[in-house]
Amino acid sequence: MIPANANVSHPSSAAARPRVAVVSHSHPSLSKGGAEISAYALFRGLRQIGVDAIYIGACATSTRHRLAFADENEFAVFHDAERYDHFYHLAPGSVTDQLVEILAREGVGLVNFHHFYHLGLGALRAVKAMPGMRTYLTIHEFLAICQNHGQMITRQARILCESASNEACATCFPEHLRSQFAMRRDTMLDSFGDFDGFVSPSRFLADRFTDWGLDAARMSVIENGLLAPAEPMRGPKRDKSWTFGFFGQINPFKGVDVLLDAADLIAADKALAGTMRLRIHGNLIGQGPEFTDRFEKSLKAHPFLTYAGAYDNRSVHRLMSECDYVVIPSKWWENSPVVIQEAFGAGAPVICTGIGGMAEKVPDGVAGLHFRLGDAADLLRALRLAADPNNAAVLRAGLPPVISAAEMARRYCEAFGWREERALPPLEAAE
Repeated sequence: MIPANANVSHPSSAAARPRVAVVSHSHPSLSKGGAEISAYALFRGLRQIGVDAIYIGACATSTRHRLAFADENEFAVFHDAERYDHFYHLAPGSVTDQLVEILAREGVGLVNFHHFYHLGLGALRAVKAMPGMRTYLTIHEFLAICQNHGQMITRQARILCESASNEACATCFPEHLRSQFAMRRDTMLDSFGDFDGFVSPSRFLADRFTDWGLDAARMSVIENGLLAPAEPMRGPKRDKSWTFGFFGQINPFKGVDVLLDAADLIAADKALAGTMRLRIHGNLIGQGPEFTDRFEKSLKAHPFLTYAGAYDNRSVHRLMSECDYVVIPSKWWENSPVVIQEAFGAGAPVICTGIGGMAEKVPDGVAGLHFRLGDAADLLRALRLAADPNNAAVLRAGLPPVISAAEMARRYCEAFGWREERALPPLEAAE
């Protein structure tokens, strides 16, 4: 792992290379989602290794007053959230005009999109049509494939969807015709199907998209890097209690309800309740009154369960270092959650649902433990295993290194076809 502040070799022939724009659907000062954090880390990493890069984020006009740039290399396009088509993902032409104007004015020759949301597919087409422009798309979730918030979960039964089809999607959304879902897919593929290349942080997500229609020969898998990876701050364990932390948005897909179910099971065993601590960090969003009421009642009923509230991403390393484990009970496939890399960087093994990108990134019994989807009793089994000093030592020893933003940027440069003066680690490419 190369520290973010290390002296690194610059890409050869850098002066002849085009200026790069990393474009995302938001800015980290407005939204702390994994896609925005990863895109911003890439932007910073590119600049660290000598690539002339800018960052462009989409910003709702209503939140413009909260937008905060770090320097002159950051820009925004502004959109009206009420004038966006969420089915075909079309935005007003003014959004496209703003983006094209920034790219032309700033002399950008390569654009790496990290989302199309808020920008609209028309913006992707327009940028792709700019003379001499090279375009790449980094995929962070399934929104292009799945209309249900990109979660690949059935709308009514809330079970995992293995693959999309016009018939299955129309069953989830009976207000739309099957022909509309066929048109939606065609529109998506027409908008970015002939990009110069695609990047996915996980093999799982890459395979889903190549099965759906993207060209496997143009797909690369590059792990998310951390903007400022640091050495674990964890000292020797001095007590017999075990702290399990949840970090992220507390929304219907992140599985906090499974954690609350596990808390009820822990409470039934007084000895266990005396040794376990469950700590929840994050914003409480997207939940109805039924969940909110239960959440508040659980906090009052279980002294070992605490809600630490929202957190600044700059403090995540310290907060995770206070936990013995990080728990990710997500009820959707996930891709490559940044929280996994953050946990590994803090020296905390991960206990996660054993599906999708989570299972890929956290080898069971090596860097963490898996449990069955939505199964609180199986989560408790994993927590019991984790609360054993011998098991904890094995799992901590199995933590993989995390890569820095600069190293991620170097791997992106190879995906762009740019060779560096020093040899790069081999890039995993889709077969």
